[in-house]
Amino acid sequence: MAAPIRALIFDMDGTLVDTESQTDLAIEAVLARHGITRFSLPPVETRGRTWMHVAERIRDLTGLDVPAPALSAALLEEWNRATAEVRPLPGAPDALRAAAAHRLRLAVVSSSPRAVIERLLGSIGVLELFDVAARIGGDDVRRGKPDPEGFLEAARRLAAGPEAALVFEDSRAGLLAARAAGMRSVFVTCCATDVGENAPLASAAIGDYRDLPPAFWTDPSGHLLALRQPAAT
Repeated sequence: MAAPIRALIFDMDGTLVDTESQTDLAIEAVLARHGITRFSLPPVETRGRTWMHVAERIRDLTGLDVPAPALSAALLEEWNRATAEVRPLPGAPDALRAAAAHRLRLAVVSSSPRAVIERLLGSIGVLELFDVAARIGGDDVRRGKPDPEGFLEAARRLAAGPEAALVFEDSRAGLLAARAAGMRSVFVTCCATDVGENAPLASAAIGDYRDLPPAFWTDPSGHLLALRQPAAT
């Protein structure tokens, strides 16, 4: 029998807030300033990844002579402008409040910096549901997703073992990190890319939080088995 779930760990971008498309727009805008047009990165290099990773990949692929830290900062600044107003994923705020009401422990682990976590979750009215120690950004870890460091640290701060944690993610990097951490995961697909390829990495999949059964938070471990299982490729 699977261990009871006591801790919920959420990615943010594309999992709680609709902010993934702005990543591509930020890359396009910043590179245009350097005379590089029609450039894009595949989702596997941007979704769930830190801005430093994105900057390093841009430099590798274009030969752009801008230090990675400076390029990363410019990308983040442009993305912050593009995400000045954001929408939550359908059902996300209500789901978080219901989970907290059932005394489940909540954490967020994002590749975005912690300041961005606080800005965006504050803008959709759910920041207070996450203790300060349970807000882990890309600037709080040495190794970003797909490394499991962030998820394992979140579980430690929530006083839960990996077997008692459930991760909600939308990216391949995040799903791989959850698997490497030994945690079960729910693939949130409404903002995701490469769904067919990435779905087998998850324990189950939902389009958005409206797909969760009303009683899900009373027994996440039990109800997880009843969710739509990811289809194999």
